[in-house]
Amino acid sequence: MSNVKSVERDLSSEKTEAILRGAMQEFMEHGYAGARIDKIVAAAGVSKATVYRRFADKETLFTALIQRMAEKVNFFEQQDFPSSEEEPVVFLKRHATKMLNCAAENPQDIALFRIVIGESGRFPELGRAFLQNIEKPNLDFITQYFATHPKLQLANPEVAARTFIATLLHIVTTRYLLHGGDIMPIEDDRLINGLLDLIIHPSKSVRL
Repeated sequence: MSNVKSVERDLSSEKTEAILRGAMQEFMEHGYAGARIDKIVAAAGVSKATVYRRFADKETLFTALIQRMAEKVNFFEQQDFPSSEEEPVVFLKRHATKMLNCAAENPQDIALFRIVIGESGRFPELGRAFLQNIEKPNLDFITQYFATHPKLQLANPEVAARTFIATLLHIVTTRYLLHGGDIMPIEDDRLINGLLDLIIHPSKSVRL
């Protein structure tokens, strides 16, 4: 009996993956407003009943894709809280680099982000889903890190965390959403090192 249940779970997982692939294809081709459940069903190769058993509506499908993106970009949430023995600059530089590299290596996630930005005016639930699943977990983690690390004495950890996350999102937006990497170029190392100087060693940044 357990073998039968295992096979059923595998089949269910395969169908869910097929539905999400079909949804990604449809959203990328037609945006959120233009996407149709019937086309997602056809692309996934499953019945409409199968789609609705797993996802209540188009919003639920889109949110599932955002949650899938979060599994890749919520670096801070996916690991145990870092050791206080590691230098903050080392930890923050490593993960800032990972965030920028992830954006460069995942064009489908950038396409999904573009849909969120472009259509959240008419569909605010898209923006809220992005914030809830991606930006807020990273912000909460970094705020806690800045507030509790024994080697950091920041006057306002939350503002420092917002500065850290917002700067990285700004680079992702200008490079990949607005195609402006050549208009506003900056090397990753220079950006990250300067950002960390501003946050962690502000007196050094003033001298520079």
